[in-house]
Amino acid sequence: MFKRIIKLALTIFLSLCLSTVYAATPKYSADKAVLAYAEMYTYGTSENVAATGLPQEFSDEIKKRMQNHLMLSFKNYPLNPENFAKVQTAFVEKLQDVIKISTRLKVDDAKNPVVEVTANHIDQKAVDALKEKDSEFMTLDVMRHISEPLELATDGQFQDIAVKSILGLIAELPVKDATTFDVPCKLIEDGDEAYWMPQDIESLSKFIDPVFKLKEPDPQAIDNLLIQIFGGMPAGENPAGNSTEG
Repeated sequence: MFKRIIKLALTIFLSLCLSTVYAATPKYSADKAVLAYAEMYTYGTSENVAATGLPQEFSDEIKKRMQNHLMLSFKNYPLNPENFAKVQTAFVEKLQDVIKISTRLKVDDAKNPVVEVTANHIDQKAVDALKEKDSEFMTLDVMRHISEPLELATDGQFQDIAVKSILGLIAELPVKDATTFDVPCKLIEDGDEAYWMPQDIESLSKFIDPVFKLKEPDPQAIDNLLIQIFGGMPAGENPAGNSTEG
């Protein structure tokens, strides 16, 4: 009987040892992984992207799509490719400066940890107030009503005023106080590697998304313009101007 007990104990011990050896253990903590996802949804990029386990080409694609997605805020004001890139760079840099994101492990669980995300957001009402006080934006609105979008993309006067006005708005970009959001995580295994990721990535994107909307009197025309100038719309946008993603 004693020998059977010893044999059973050894069997259990060896099973635990083998499980420890072959089970994939995350290299990065859940809070670091969620921070990376939150930063990518906010700025299009993150220094913590390695914590997600995403291949480089995939993270590059996310960066491209997210930074284009940010520019939908200004799609009422069609910019040529050079000015688009200039405004896009300024916008991303401003977001990195004023939108602060932090994470902490709220529930330490071996299978489903919970991470608390803290972030502030763009103040939409304050943005609208700034825009309404800017006479240059009024001029742009008048020009948009008397010209076709494609004409504006090549109109030097419109381009100069639009870039100046948008960059001015970005420079003064107002933000609200920070709020928190709980993110339950799950384990993703990739061969011998393992990574944490949010169970509901869409909910995180809705919480963190910094895009603010400017008035859109003719979203169909603007979206068609995006297609013609930039070769396609950012992922999740349809021709009616409505987002199909978080």
